[in-house]
Amino acid sequence: MRIGKVVLGFVLAVIVTTVLGCIAHTQFVLSELSALGVEITVSDRLSTTAQDIAGMGPMFGMIIAIAFLVAMSAAALVYRMAGTQRSLVYGVAGAVALAVALTAMGIVFDITPIAGARSTLGFLAQVAAGALGGLVFARMTR
Repeated sequence: MRIGKVVLGFVLAVIVTTVLGCIAHTQFVLSELSALGVEITVSDRLSTTAQDIAGMGPMFGMIIAIAFLVAMSAAALVYRMAGTQRSLVYGVAGAVALAVALTAMGIVFDITPIAGARSTLGFLAQVAAGALGGLVFARMTR
């Protein structure tokens, strides 16, 4: 039963992080377009967000899953050694997973492929999505 709980927690954490990361990406890109004078309606924001979740979600989700596999495994070891602050350990692991994944993609592709993460605030929004995913994992596997 324990392994099922861990797998479910992992899958939910990846989904939450992916959806939040896609939403953040879309809104940061649309914000930049608005700053250039492009008129973007609420309807445009909603439909573009849905399209981005469907379009970039699967590939971004795979990247997040790989990053989370490493991060949550490391967090489990840290938690076993520390024995305290479970939510903090997994939340930080999720945040670091996204930061490392985005940085690695930037190095490999020589550009940040997640356009919404090119600004400092956009990058931090992605890291926050990772932290929330880590918290979901900590909560689901308690």
